[in-house]
Amino acid sequence: RRVAPSVVVAETTRRRRAMLDDGERRAMTLSTLAGLATTLGAVVAVWKKPDARAMAFLLGVAIGVMTSLSFVELYAKNVIEHGFWSVTAATLGGAGTYACAAPLLPNPETHHEANAGTPPNERTTMNATSKSDDEKDAIAAGRVSRARLLRLGILMAFAMTLHNLPEGFAVACASYTTIGPTMAFAIGMHNVPEGIIIAAPVYAATGSRSRAILLATASGLSEPVGALIALKFMKPYLTPTRLEHLLAGTGGIMVAVCALELWPEARKCGNSDNMYRGVIFGAALMMLTLYLGA
Repeated sequence: RRVAPSVVVAETTRRRRAMLDDGERRAMTLSTLAGLATTLGAVVAVWKKPDARAMAFLLGVAIGVMTSLSFVELYAKNVIEHGFWSVTAATLGGAGTYACAAPLLPNPETHHEANAGTPPNERTTMNATSKSDDEKDAIAAGRVSRARLLRLGILMAFAMTLHNLPEGFAVACASYTTIGPTMAFAIGMHNVPEGIIIAAPVYAATGSRSRAILLATASGLSEPVGALIALKFMKPYLTPTRLEHLLAGTGGIMVAVCALELWPEARKCGNSDNMYRGVIFGAALMMLTLYLGA
């Protein structure tokens, strides 16, 4: 007996929905939105390349958002509810885990400099902060081939993909608490600069806006992949207490990312005033978000 196409479609949709319950769909939605913030950064990069001042401010905002969320919501509130020693140990464990894992992640900047074949004095000239942006772009165009720029962009995307997987895991865990949307917002804020640093070299190498945006988007979508892994393999073992301690560890990881990754990158921009303005703005924005969500 033939079955009407509409019945087949309805049954397929029902089965797909049955694969994820409401909580899991919420987790996947939040992690996907956070990951797509990388696309927003890529659009900014190919529309109008941010100068050093704008990049310093963006990185500062990400630092302010992530550190304030980590300290206020993931650490201080957890200490009050679950005790000082266990929460502090979980936070330090998360920070220590990232600090140990960070050197194992590919560093496209170091790899690029090691293989660029440019003498040290010329690289120093390329990176000299005393030169104008136009002068630096002209020097870079003469020294860095398109192939190297493309390689740098791909390596950056690979590194950020590895970095985004555990962030998806964090968003998935947080989605079962009241801070789920706030966590997704915080991680999304720091994904915007990541999208910029992935898309900018790819766009410079290929001249294709679509390729640059697609590569950054693909990297960002590793976050819902991480969330799906967490939901399918870790969720059965999570109790409410374990979840809170896991979120404390996530806070430690976020602080470590700020200290080891975002802060040095922001300092390299050579605009400390703008960076500090970004930190203050990001922290104030996050505190307002937490207050309104309380």
